[in-house]
Amino acid sequence: MVTKDSIVANVVTDFPLSSDVFRKYGIDFCCGGNISIKNAVKNKKVNVDTIIEEINHLPVHSTGNINIKYLDVPSLIQYIQSRYHETMREEFKNLSPYVTKIAKVHGPNHPYLLQLQELYRQYRDGMLEHMDKEDNHDFPLLIKIARGEQVKNAHQVIESLVEDHTQTGHLLEEMSDLTNQYQPPSEACNTWRLVYTRLEHLERETHEHVHLENHVLFNKF
Repeated sequence: MVTKDSIVANVVTDFPLSSDVFRKYGIDFCCGGNISIKNAVKNKKVNVDTIIEEINHLPVHSTGNINIKYLDVPSLIQYIQSRYHETMREEFKNLSPYVTKIAKVHGPNHPYLLQLQELYRQYRDGMLEHMDKEDNHDFPLLIKIARGEQVKNAHQVIESLVEDHTQTGHLLEEMSDLTNQYQPPSEACNTWRLVYTRLEHLERETHEHVHLENHVLFNKF
């Protein structure tokens, strides 16, 4: 059973569906997840018992029927790459033209869409660079370490990746605030609404992606 003293990140690892509960109440479970639930709800307009009750009534569920925390390092890395890296690259390619379109068409009357376009560009380019770096350098290095090879600067590698994740989290927070948590205005066209829906989905995917690396993969080291 989850209690108010349970660590947020650990709860999400053991009960993946709890991420939806934390997200609903604006509780960070990826970059800021190493705190207890009772501390996470401070300054939030929600009672800690409400969150505990909701989580403890969730159905038992593991991602893809796999308990990912028990995967070894190479298998977990392969899972991250196929589940998140490949799909995010594809989504960035498909979504970017729509972000450009609403900024061009509606930006003159809604300047914040031009700011959203720039934030999205920073987020997209940063994630693409980050994933390429992981795939081509950092993940192979972590696999070597897991196999017992002596590798210099291992801790610096992980610290650098965590720093990247934190910067990405700030960009996601800015985009969410700018769009009123991705609530389109009444005058929004279908493309505008589509962009908001897909950005919100990307935010969810990124939070889960970062949580898996920060609190499952990196903890193995």
